[in-house]
Amino acid sequence: MSHWCRICGRHLPNEKFSGKGHCKHICKKCSTRPREERDGIDQERELFGYLKQSHITDNNIIRLKKLAESPDEKIATMAKLVLEIGLICPYKRRRLKILARKRRDLIEKLEETGLIFAHHY
Repeated sequence: MSHWCRICGRHLPNEKFSGKGHCKHICKKCSTRPREERDGIDQERELFGYLKQSHITDNNIIRLKKLAESPDEKIATMAKLVLEIGLICPYKRRRLKILARKRRDLIEKLEETGLIFAHHY
């Protein structure tokens, strides 16, 4: 039975995971990557997840504020964008329609960063 690696996103056989890698869902190959790179991939996936949620909660807003202070420029920029969207329209229903009417600039930023695709899954 295969196992899923959360860093590379592939299903791999159990032999490709170390003992601790099984519970962390990180294969041996990805565990050799630098920690900053692995954290960046996790944080980017987390930001996409916030936009897929039906409601961005207050706890999510607190987490987004922490991610907005990230030393990684890309993660910080994306987190600030998702934070602003979460404050304006926390519910997913008609979020894009509301943003298109009120804040067209945020729609353009979503397209630039690729976060707009999170709404289509």
